[in-house]
Amino acid sequence: MEKVETNRFFKKAVSKASDILNNNPRLRSLVNRAGDRINDLNVGKLEKSGFINRIKTFMRMVSAYARRDYRDIELKNMILVVAALVYFITPIDLVPDFIPITGYLDDFTVIMWVYNRIQNEIDKFITWEEQKASNE
Repeated sequence: MEKVETNRFFKKAVSKASDILNNNPRLRSLVNRAGDRINDLNVGKLEKSGFINRIKTFMRMVSAYARRDYRDIELKNMILVVAALVYFITPIDLVPDFIPITGYLDDFTVIMWVYNRIQNEIDKFITWEEQKASNE
């Protein structure tokens, strides 16, 4: 499989992410579309792999960012999170999603790559969420 950084479909997703990052209605739409996409999946094995939880974490990050509740993330890393969601909701990418099972292999690879690459940022976000919840 092609490296994520050189995947032309991911590069296109990064470009789109840069365009929509400061457009709150488009960010909210992206989160809604990712949620719809998750609902369309047969999540059994994907849930066990942590794939769905990672997407949901990205969705929460984008939502908090759009609400301006959470901004303690480097811009380049937020672009990667948004790009990963754009890639996930795009049916035609490196391996088209309509191909059973293997259609999501590249999505899985992109989500995992971004998640691992910005693990420290994600840990900070999850800590922030936990602190916010304990204060409510």
